[in-house]
Amino acid sequence: MKFLAKSRIATVLAVVAASCGLFAQNRGPEQVQDHARIPDARHIFGQSVQATERSLEARDRSTFVERDQDRRLDPQGQLKSENIDVTRMILVNGARFEQLVERNGQLPSAEEQKKLDQDFEKLKHQTPEERTARLGKEQENKSVLRELLEGFDFRLLGEEVLGARPTYVLQVTPHPGYVTQAQIPTY
Repeated sequence: MKFLAKSRIATVLAVVAASCGLFAQNRGPEQVQDHARIPDARHIFGQSVQATERSLEARDRSTFVERDQDRRLDPQGQLKSENIDVTRMILVNGARFEQLVERNGQLPSAEEQKKLDQDFEKLKHQTPEERTARLGKEQENKSVLRELLEGFDFRLLGEEVLGARPTYVLQVTPHPGYVTQAQIPTY
């Protein structure tokens, strides 16, 4: 369980870290770096947390189609396996619901479709108490982002250009004995 929590923290940190690049993009690579204007690492991470929260809120109010491609390589860098899922995200009873459209170019199997239909019906006919419990759990899961600001130390290591975009490089270290209070969300 401890390993699972650590891997989920790593996932959340990766999502937030991906947002960090957005804040380094305010100036072009050709502009002179003004060290007095570079925010501290905690501020950068805080802005990233805010951007991630806005993104999650927008995601939870939107319908869209998502294509998830998982490519696994062998030690020589050759393609070992590839899985592609296309899902339609819809809103049902105020909740985001993932409808599998296709897996590896094929429609969902009868068994997968039956499970999706059952989950859809369950969500569609959710009681007010179940909805309140679900929304509370979702809010608790999102609170882990704010908790990270309190449980970790942040250090700006520098800047790099990734994909022709300037990004900040941060070192994020948990405080000694840090244990998360919130359940780590999976995104």
